[in-house]
Amino acid sequence: MDVRSLAARAAGLGRTAMSRPGNATDVLPGRGTELARVRKLLAGGDRPAFVVVTGEPGIGKSRLLSAFAASAASDGVPVLSGRATEIESGAPWALVLDALDDAGSHPQLAAHADWLRVRLAARTPSAQDGDQVIGVERHRTHRQTRALLEACALPSGLLLLLDDVHWADAASTELIDYLVRHPPRATVTVLTARTGLLPSVLERSLASSAAQVVRTPLGPLSSDDAESLLPGKRPAYRRRLYEVGRGNPLYLEILGQLPERTVNELCNVPGGEDGGRIGLDSLIARELEMLETTLATVVRAASIAADALDPALVASVAEMPEDDVRVALDGLVARDVLRVTDGHFRFRHPLIRAAAYRMTGPSWRVAAHRRAADHLARRNAPLALRAEHLRHGVRPGDAIGAELLATAAMNSVDIAPTTAARWLRAALWALPDDPQAAERRAALRLELANALRLSGRFNEARTILHELAAGDGVHRYTALERLGATERALGRLPEARALLGSELARTTDHGPGVRSALLVELAAVDILRGDWRSGAEMAAEALRSAGPGSRRGLPVVAIALLALAELYRCRFAKGRTLLEEARRLADAMTDPELRANLGLMPPLAWAEFLVDEHHDALRHVERGLRIARRHGHHDVVPQLYAVRSIVHARLGMAPQALADAEDGEEIARHLDSAEMHAFALAVKSRPLLWRAGPTEALPLVTDLLDRHNLRSVWWRNISDHAMAEVRFLAGDPAGCRDLLATRLSADPEGLGPHAPSVYALRSRAEVACGDLAGGREWYERAVAVAKKGAPRAQLGSVAHARAVITQAHGDHTAAVAAAQCAVDCFTEETLPIDEGLARLLLAELATQLGDPRTAQRQLGKARELFVECGAPWLADRVGREQRRAGARKTRRHEQATGLSGREREIAELATRGLTNRQIAERLFLSPRTVETHLARVFQKLGVSTRTALAYRMAETSG
Repeated sequence: MDVRSLAARAAGLGRTAMSRPGNATDVLPGRGTELARVRKLLAGGDRPAFVVVTGEPGIGKSRLLSAFAASAASDGVPVLSGRATEIESGAPWALVLDALDDAGSHPQLAAHADWLRVRLAARTPSAQDGDQVIGVERHRTHRQTRALLEACALPSGLLLLLDDVHWADAASTELIDYLVRHPPRATVTVLTARTGLLPSVLERSLASSAAQVVRTPLGPLSSDDAESLLPGKRPAYRRRLYEVGRGNPLYLEILGQLPERTVNELCNVPGGEDGGRIGLDSLIARELEMLETTLATVVRAASIAADALDPALVASVAEMPEDDVRVALDGLVARDVLRVTDGHFRFRHPLIRAAAYRMTGPSWRVAAHRRAADHLARRNAPLALRAEHLRHGVRPGDAIGAELLATAAMNSVDIAPTTAARWLRAALWALPDDPQAAERRAALRLELANALRLSGRFNEARTILHELAAGDGVHRYTALERLGATERALGRLPEARALLGSELARTTDHGPGVRSALLVELAAVDILRGDWRSGAEMAAEALRSAGPGSRRGLPVVAIALLALAELYRCRFAKGRTLLEEARRLADAMTDPELRANLGLMPPLAWAEFLVDEHHDALRHVERGLRIARRHGHHDVVPQLYAVRSIVHARLGMAPQALADAEDGEEIARHLDSAEMHAFALAVKSRPLLWRAGPTEALPLVTDLLDRHNLRSVWWRNISDHAMAEVRFLAGDPAGCRDLLATRLSADPEGLGPHAPSVYALRSRAEVACGDLAGGREWYERAVAVAKKGAPRAQLGSVAHARAVITQAHGDHTAAVAAAQCAVDCFTEETLPIDEGLARLLLAELATQLGDPRTAQRQLGKARELFVECGAPWLADRVGREQRRAGARKTRRHEQATGLSGREREIAELATRGLTNRQIAERLFLSPRTVETHLARVFQKLGVSTRTALAYRMAETSG
């Protein structure tokens, strides 16, 4: 018996070329429901959906995908399909590239696949790179892939099939995770995985995806459905086969071709109820071992090579002439071990390839991978393809192999940091263990810590950085700085301060450059902790410590941090002076100088935002992002997105604010920075409310308050202000008041230039809760801080609070004046959301004063502002108020004139010049009925002509 006897009739169950679908009805019996469900999803217009197919090996997942592909193709829906394999699980983008190779009629996707390959193969690190290019690049790739999928999905939709996702490489898994959380329109994505092995990150994102998620666990076939797989068998034997195969389609078809004696032997394999399956796995390996020597050697070599087999590569691995290998490959095809798909040799089923790979002995396998790497090097193959073989084949003491792995890792750390970390570990293992290599080993460990940070494994990175920082090598102070950044990313601010403070206290013999760098880092930590006084002191000392040996640009960072600290201490004049100096020096820096000091940009832009210099803040954020994307500073980028989101929100650019917050959230998620991620979510809550309303924004706020406690006092104050405002606008003034009362201090130090708006919000919340005395108290606090020189926009917030308080005391005239002052202030500062909210208050006051025309005019202006800002929930809220005002106007009109609804309708048409016949046609009435109604109108209003009627209607409409 040979392998052909094992695989016969299983042909339809293994992988088929899903890019070349066959018969749409070629689906396993009992799986028609799943096929119908996917067809229905594809017919659902531009709604995205995810179908998760799970089951044990051989249960029919891949054949079901083939049926999905065939059905979609018959309906004119394009299909992309990719398959992950165990052997390529370490190769970056392997699954994605396999799917994009199906692009065919989609040149954009094909070009994108080529771009990814170039990114993996061509990027060479340089000494000027600093930190490696970061998660921003991966995020850009994710967004571009999603946009291209959406473009190809229109107008007929798109079916994306991703098989065996449990073996997906890390980069592909990240992209799938992104697509789940940001579903591409008109795309149905099908993921298959073995039961219980879907990556946990995908399980989490699927659980909260905005798209429809359909779970499709595939169980065993019923005995009736299994009959078609066992044709010609007598009923009793068929039942026995079903029992041994446990309804697994692959096993049933294999069993159907085995002699009855072999089936009986399988029944005696130990292992409880899984004995039959274990026996089949063993049988596959045993039958491969029965191949003649040449075929066995080639099948083992083929398992080492890529999924799409290159005969020349297989020949190099097998150490055989290529002509002999081609003959052997043909023999393996004849035995159905391999198949030819799209012109490439492939294993018929991954189980066979996995069994062949396990058959290779450890020593032979290492040498085989080395031969594969050497062959690819001779062919000038991309380093990323060679590196995965080299990882398995490198030997201790192989300095050249170690350097190749290190180079490959640094080439791919930006888009596949998990893979880069694996390659760096292999490089360190191979690096000669001698004193001459000690410095290189430390440098690679520093890069490994960086790759671990980028892949979100901060604790592992911390361990390495602590060890390097404890030594005396040339990388010690770089490790200290990165360790401080890692601790800050983890929100471990006390630990970061203790580390840096201890180092500064240990000795003053650091040299001016090192000492000033550590002091700047300490100032940043203190500012995050909300210790503004100490932050200012550390920044000032860093300036004094800076000397000829300091990193160029570091003094500018210190000045920016000092300006920020002074502004938050409500020392506005000094803060503005320092800010102006920091801005002037920053603008004079070249890009290379700024690249080495990108930590400057978030505090500089934030300080500009605090004093309403919004366009300067955006300018500096844009420059920071441009340099960061090019050179890679992962902990800076999410902060820059957060600053830009808040500035855009302040300027009434709601869609941009939401997109920036989501981008910051996305990158923080990649970095697994819980602190930054929570901050981005809090920033997101405000524009999310403006767009989608309380149903989406309030659960986000509740979750943040319940589960996340930001350790950074600075970020927590910003977050709490945003979330309190969301609660207030969502109609929960008590929740707003409670949040402000429990989380924000009455001391304006720490709130800085925005203290007046925080206190004004607290004042309005107190009044809304019925506490007028509390409202007055917080209003007076806001006035006191504003008098110290707060930005003009803060005066608008104070005026808004004054209008609310005077309105509550019944002085509507004074309230109108205060509300108009707020409107004028916000209009002058170009803050349209705030202006629109102040106009809503003016409209309310006008209604209370009996001036509906002014109320309608203010409501109209407010709605126009909200529409222009891209804030549909706020616009709809105004629209509802307009409709209520219109209904009140109608009721007043009816009360004033005594006209019924129909009489008023006919009267209004008459005043517009319509004849009785035209009115009758418009309202589907008879001319006589219209005449009767008009007679009553004339009598009720005391007029006798249509001209007099028009004047009378105008008088009563106000």
